[in-house]
Amino acid sequence: MSTSDPSSDAAAVNPAWQEFRIRREQGLSAPHGVLAQVALHWIEPGAGPQTVPGVPGQWQLTADRLTVTWEGEQLRLLTGSPEVEAGDQDGTQRATVLSAADVRLARFGDEVEIEVIRRGGRTGLRILDPSAPRLTGFTGVPTYPYDPELVVTGIWTARPAMVTVGAALPWLEHELPSPGVATVEIGDRGLDLVLTGESSILFTDGTSGSTSADWRVVNAELDGEAIRLDLNYAVNPPAAFSAWATCPRPPHGNHIPVPVRAGEQRVEQTER
Repeated sequence: MSTSDPSSDAAAVNPAWQEFRIRREQGLSAPHGVLAQVALHWIEPGAGPQTVPGVPGQWQLTADRLTVTWEGEQLRLLTGSPEVEAGDQDGTQRATVLSAADVRLARFGDEVEIEVIRRGGRTGLRILDPSAPRLTGFTGVPTYPYDPELVVTGIWTARPAMVTVGAALPWLEHELPSPGVATVEIGDRGLDLVLTGESSILFTDGTSGSTSADWRVVNAELDGEAIRLDLNYAVNPPAAFSAWATCPRPPHGNHIPVPVRAGEQRVEQTER
């Protein structure tokens, strides 16, 4: 992968965007970020102690409590109370995850980390390896040239609600909080786009699945009832990079029916 030239005229006339791109790629190249994902294992509830390929310990899920036991220093915990309850009995280590949120639980081997995730009523172990080829070979994300014509303004209407959306995994759904709806004009088209989180817009457009990822996300700026949307800041979700991501898809109707040639372009997903 290669990124746009930060010395290009487009970047030079928008140093804030250039700085954003630098920060974005620094985040992607973090040793235990999305590019380090190498596996996702789901633990079966009520099936007793289970082993996970390539991962130390015996894992057991009872109701919503995940417990792992291991010998010696096979695992090194990264967190403790109140997220995790840990103990030692006759040389056997035990840790129980108490938190209902995602927890970066432990490290093993050559700095490989285990993240416990909860999705759709299931509990999984996401494995992050800083030696993953996708991470070690990372040279940047290709982007479209900065286009000032794709900075749009409009209004937004407060309409707090929970919206149900699909996910990168076909069996999974997410419930996302929405503060309201943005009304903007893009390519001479008037559009209503559902905001999620505080001010994010998950969207597809005329480039999705071809030169762009299947969907992208951009943060909007809200000021009273006004909204400003700079589509040059659109980024790929983790699912664009990793086969083990669980990202939410855009809400129904969040489609821009013209090509948005701004922001990040498509990258080839890999399982390593």
